[in-house]
Amino acid sequence: MDNKAIPTSQQFLDTNQYSHRSILRYERIFGHTWVSTGGETTTKDFLIKLGLRPGQQVLDVGCGTGGSAFFMARYYGVYVHGIDLSSNMINLAQERLAREDVNVSDKVQFQVADITKVQFDTASFDIIYSRDTVLHIADKEGLYKTLYRWLKPGGTLFVTDYCRGDRKHSQEFLDYVKQRGYDLRTVREYEQVLQEAGYTQVEAVDLTKTFISILTTELMYFEPTREAFIKDYSEEEYNEIVDGWKRKVIRCTAGDQAWGMFLAIK
Repeated sequence: MDNKAIPTSQQFLDTNQYSHRSILRYERIFGHTWVSTGGETTTKDFLIKLGLRPGQQVLDVGCGTGGSAFFMARYYGVYVHGIDLSSNMINLAQERLAREDVNVSDKVQFQVADITKVQFDTASFDIIYSRDTVLHIADKEGLYKTLYRWLKPGGTLFVTDYCRGDRKHSQEFLDYVKQRGYDLRTVREYEQVLQEAGYTQVEAVDLTKTFISILTTELMYFEPTREAFIKDYSEEEYNEIVDGWKRKVIRCTAGDQAWGMFLAIK
């Protein structure tokens, strides 16, 4: 494992977008143990597509603070190995795991790891699941070939990810992508990456309109909590979240940003 590569990216995440304080702030809009679009609601909707069965092995890539892993273990009886590059995310996930009952705690484990460096045996997982994480990774081609190898024959890959729209992009969007260190593809480009990595039955769906609806709903529930949020954090941090969500809506409405869902089989 390249020990020099991990700390650099890890330090960037842990001291910027995913500092301990920032994660807890995000959970105030996503929901407790959730740091992904739509929180538990979208997770419920997406998991219906996967046909999870008790005893299956799931790799949760970019597991965050554990929401998806806990949900899959509790309601589907699967075993989940959650990995995340952010040590702050994993520390919080471990704290929550320690408070779960044995039916969940025996089925879930978390690991601080760089998905581009970590090693798993060939055909280790029935499902590989990732929510809005691969946007941080430039070598998507190499990553999806590796994930393909880790899947069992007939296994399922499920991913949602930030994408870019099919248009000439605004400078504001380009600056946003650069500042976050994202690598974004169009939904169709993403589909081609998966096909070329060897997956079959690739389903690539542009869910940007759904994304806008989710963002709008999250704001609708979050904005009335302003007073309590500011008491725990600050007005500046409250405004940062609200402004961030509104800017995402603007970028998506303008066609700069997109949100894709990808389902594929080995």
